[in-house]
Amino acid sequence: MRKFLVVLLILLAVLVVAADVGARSLAQNTLAERLAQQMEMSEEPDVSIEGWAFLPQVLGGTYTEVNIRAASATMSGVTVERVDATASDVEAPLSDLMDQPTVTAGRVDGSFVVPYAYFDPHLPEGMTISTQDGEPRISGELAIPELGISAPVSAGGEFTVDGDNLSVTPVDIQVGDAPIDVSGAVAGMLTFSAQVPNLPFGLTVTDMEATSSGLKVTGTGDDVPLMGSEAA
Repeated sequence: MRKFLVVLLILLAVLVVAADVGARSLAQNTLAERLAQQMEMSEEPDVSIEGWAFLPQVLGGTYTEVNIRAASATMSGVTVERVDATASDVEAPLSDLMDQPTVTAGRVDGSFVVPYAYFDPHLPEGMTISTQDGEPRISGELAIPELGISAPVSAGGEFTVDGDNLSVTPVDIQVGDAPIDVSGAVAGMLTFSAQVPNLPFGLTVTDMEATSSGLKVTGTGDDVPLMGSEAA
């Protein structure tokens, strides 16, 4: 009899673990599908619901942490890359999920990378931002109408942030084949400001960093709707 009970308990444990794994996978896939539609992703993001056991979280309606990662997504009509977000203290009451899914995170910390090409329209014709030796570089053939000349120009870009507004100031300006010193005029022509694409879910921008692949934008938010009518 004792041996039978031990075997029965083992079988029950296996069934519980299998149910836990299956339920977690279903929830992750559902959230990934909704986010892909909501954020216009070409592929579903990688969604991972953390925690040692999933079913107790379902019954309690609170999930400790949900990680969301995607290669790209569309935000404010702009395609961004390397989307990475962590949602903590996620509230999703079981009664709501059975009817109209509503998911709210107590806090979300996220980031994405804006390709430098997004900022090219803010530069004079013929100038683009690319990466050289891991750093952003503005380069191209620049026409200076007031002087009646054009010359090949290359300059580094210094990025500064004020809220969600980005300012770019050229540094280390190099001008070739110019009969006079035009660095002052070039600096003025290459200086610009631009609005950064809105972060998803209404997150507030907290930091921006120039990287080898683009401008990394980081943000955070409290009481963020991830799914439901209020989700962005």
